[in-house]
Amino acid sequence: MTQSVSYVELNSPDLASSARFFAAAFGWDPQPFAAPDYLVAPATGERGVDAGLLGSRDGQPRTVPVINVPDLDDAARRVQDSGGTIVVEPFTVAGVGRGCYFTDPTGLLVGLHENDPEA
Repeated sequence: MTQSVSYVELNSPDLASSARFFAAAFGWDPQPFAAPDYLVAPATGERGVDAGLLGSRDGQPRTVPVINVPDLDDAARRVQDSGGTIVVEPFTVAGVGRGCYFTDPTGLLVGLHENDPEA
């Protein structure tokens, strides 16, 4: 079963500035979601993925693709079995789902997300 990127997180050292930039340049309307320092700009139309704008925890800008999976625990196990490293252990966001972050063997940072079936 192939699983796709469901959204992209844009980590910014200056969240407010990045939010203003994407609003002005592309018409995005980033709104708070799940936490005050996490903004979401939903995709419009039939194509595209949602974008999450958040403050970078280490001050470095980065883009993190997030793959939607049906079973987070199984996907995390497959990541490790394939040579990847879980760098942020599975966590829950109430009303949204569960997630974690990993690096592949070359160091690429990627997120995993399992939707909350009740949401």
